[in-house]
Amino acid sequence: MDIQLQFTTDSAPTLDVDVLAVVIDDPTTPPAIVAELDVALGGALGRELGRDRIKADAPSSVTITGGATGPQRVVLVGFGPDADGRLDALRVAGSRVAGAARAAEARTVALAGVDSADDLAALTSGLAIGDFRIHHHRGEPKADDKPRYFGVEQLTLVTDADGDAATAAQAALATAAAQNWARDLANAPANLLTPIKLAEQAEQLAAKHADLSFRTLDRAALEAEGFGMFAAVAQGAHDEPRLIVLEWNPAGATETDAERLALVGKAVTFDTGGISIKPSGGMQDMKMDKGGGCAVLGAMRAIAELGVPHRVIAVVGATMNMPDGNAYRPGDVITAKDGTTVEIISTDAEGRLVLGDCITYVKELGCGGIIDAATLTGAIIVGLGHRYTGAIAKPSSLLDAVLAASADTGDLAWHMPLHEEYKLHLKTECADLKNSGTRDGGALAAGSFLQHFAQDTPFVHLDIAGSGMLPKPRAYYGTKGASGAGVRLMAAVAARWSA
Repeated sequence: MDIQLQFTTDSAPTLDVDVLAVVIDDPTTPPAIVAELDVALGGALGRELGRDRIKADAPSSVTITGGATGPQRVVLVGFGPDADGRLDALRVAGSRVAGAARAAEARTVALAGVDSADDLAALTSGLAIGDFRIHHHRGEPKADDKPRYFGVEQLTLVTDADGDAATAAQAALATAAAQNWARDLANAPANLLTPIKLAEQAEQLAAKHADLSFRTLDRAALEAEGFGMFAAVAQGAHDEPRLIVLEWNPAGATETDAERLALVGKAVTFDTGGISIKPSGGMQDMKMDKGGGCAVLGAMRAIAELGVPHRVIAVVGATMNMPDGNAYRPGDVITAKDGTTVEIISTDAEGRLVLGDCITYVKELGCGGIIDAATLTGAIIVGLGHRYTGAIAKPSSLLDAVLAASADTGDLAWHMPLHEEYKLHLKTECADLKNSGTRDGGALAAGSFLQHFAQDTPFVHLDIAGSGMLPKPRAYYGTKGASGAGVRLMAAVAARWSA
């Protein structure tokens, strides 16, 4: 359920909400609203501040029971450290409000203490992302069970800020909702969200927006149109693959087909590794191997709901990677859509095969820059852990835009090089390329494989294997599992796009 947003200038002590949260930048000089609330609560807030419960150098919060009228609970939230910048600290503060709301099973929440557009947007975003929970697959409650709590339903911002601040907060909430939708898709079990079902989700999204069009290719069409790598990955799966195409064409946009931004996503709805089968430990998490494709769909939802004024095309390759008797094998040589021949070293290096054909296809349709998102390599986790996305790219204005969007949105990416030397890892005697190289520089060799198909088109590969699949909650993400990494970043790049 998406959170409903509203604004008020009413006196905070009069608000009829389950939780009123006040963000405190500096405990020694709390915002004026704290004094107003303190009077209504008989000095309770002052006593808590006097006990040094709210820290200036660490995330902190304290909950006070409200009065006979007004908010049922008041939560003071310390701003905490800002090593990653003020806005990231505010996102963390927002997630702490979500945690307090969850503890109180609050459905209505009000936020006070900040007024600037950037601050309100960051706080709202952190609350919405931190409020996310995986709960869609639980059975129906029994008749005598109390109603289940599914999170915050209404958020009220207490502010005198101008219209720009309201617009920024609304945009942040819409983008966070799109990110959470992508998380829901990526977390969905493979038996419930097949490639066909994922395509239906994209179709339903397009039906809500007049300027967003949808089409898809099935297995027969992929084979007929020469998607040799994509089709090879899909041939071992009983479930049909789907290539999903979404095109955003807003009125007044001036980009030609050759100038528009392209987003490409890997959506392997379950990855066994194929014949090169994965170890069984943790394989259940391979339902999240569709995280990159889901992030692209989430970005397109945000782009449409925000009314981004630039044209964008998205291509998502959706399939399963299964080891049946018809599966492709190590040692096979397959022909990509652009005519490149590829020797298969590992069937568990399948994502780059799907993406390579999708990149060729979007180039045929026309674009001026390509960003792909994929849970592609374990090597990127070794290098960057779960905090940063690897942005593997040659220097370009597109890379500059990606890194700027990363800094602005907190959807963090770190530039990793695309040197020609890494392509040497893909040399083989019997084909143009092999699909897997040596262990050293594995993520960069994978990026080089994809760069081969992008050719001269500006290209950034986002490896979200670490940032997109969280083994435990971190920062302002309230739960483990899919994080939706890349949604805010790609939507921000699209909003500023210039070929």
